[in-house]
Amino acid sequence: MKILFAVSRPLEINTSASIRNRATIEGLLSLGHDVDLITTEFDQNHPNYDQSLSNSNLSVRYLKLGGIQDIAKFGRKFKAIQPLKNITYMVMKYFEIYDNLKGMANYATKDQIDITDSKYDLIISSSDPKSSHLFISRMFERGLVSNTPWIQIWGDPFLSDITRNNKLLNSKIKKEEKRLFKFANKIIYVSKLTLNEQKKIYPNYAIKMDYAPIPYVKKEIYPNSDINKGILTFLYCGDYSSKIRNIKPLYDAINNSRHKLIICGLSDISLESTDRIKVYPRVSFEKTKEFEKDCDVLVHLSNTMGTQIPGKIYQYSGTNKLILFILDGPKEILLKTFNKYNRYIFADNNKNEIFGKVVRIENKEFENTKFVVGNFSPENIANKIININDK
Repeated sequence: MKILFAVSRPLEINTSASIRNRATIEGLLSLGHDVDLITTEFDQNHPNYDQSLSNSNLSVRYLKLGGIQDIAKFGRKFKAIQPLKNITYMVMKYFEIYDNLKGMANYATKDQIDITDSKYDLIISSSDPKSSHLFISRMFERGLVSNTPWIQIWGDPFLSDITRNNKLLNSKIKKEEKRLFKFANKIIYVSKLTLNEQKKIYPNYAIKMDYAPIPYVKKEIYPNSDINKGILTFLYCGDYSSKIRNIKPLYDAINNSRHKLIICGLSDISLESTDRIKVYPRVSFEKTKEFEKDCDVLVHLSNTMGTQIPGKIYQYSGTNKLILFILDGPKEILLKTFNKYNRYIFADNNKNEIFGKVVRIENKEFENTKFVVGNFSPENIANKIININDK
């Protein structure tokens, strides 16, 4: 099939959504589909710019945005105006329901873009950001396309997004979320928990809704690490805002052990590096893979609330490393979702429980869990997405 894949944030900006989108696209390409990516122009001065996330085999059209994006780029280049940029973003959060890449929707006109029903067999838009869906919805509203099947992939829901702080815009967001659903043939969520919740909130669109998990980017089979060496290295790569994830029990458990922990990600809390623990900001995808290769145990940290599941668990599932799955939030549903794979070492998110599982890892009790979960391969997930559209 000839597929148009739309996402408003370029793949070169290192986020969990970019990694998910890259894996999905590569799965489609591996299945023999022809994929065109349309996105916005990347900024090499962006703090999360990561060239390793691009795909040289992919046909990409980059759209140049003005307005707030020009201010943002100027601010990254000249740090003196950074405070002004921050104030602008804070003000926007109280009035604007979309992200600052929503200007992509302005290109959805016949003068700006050459897209018709005869050009593509399928359109896929993927959040986050939500403006990815806004762009395609404008194409339908303005008559550029009318019959081409459209699949929406939602990393986070709109109204129920736990990262959104301003609740004053709830009614406006709910109305907009329903409007986005109107032209979609299928609405896919990457969490079954989110799918079930969305069906309750929007029963009139439940028939369009389905589930497809996140694919890992690449299968990685590492040489078996020697647990008998005495000191293990644990790795947590991901952001850990205190409003969403509680990393302190893990930090304290490892800090009071003989083992080591590497943490890399953004947060609103400050963790100190110690003799046992090294704390880094968000690092490049390639650096993450280096850490991954050298560690003994990968750590997944669940959200403290909401229905979303951090995408890192799927990336880890593409390796043969031990995975410590720290449970938080809706624990019973998480166990039901992931326990069937016999792949993960589960621990409640408290220091004693985590320390107890560390001791059992030392004793080599979980060596039979070190395998790749093939269900999450890019090809399997891409095929599932395509087949969902045929239902």
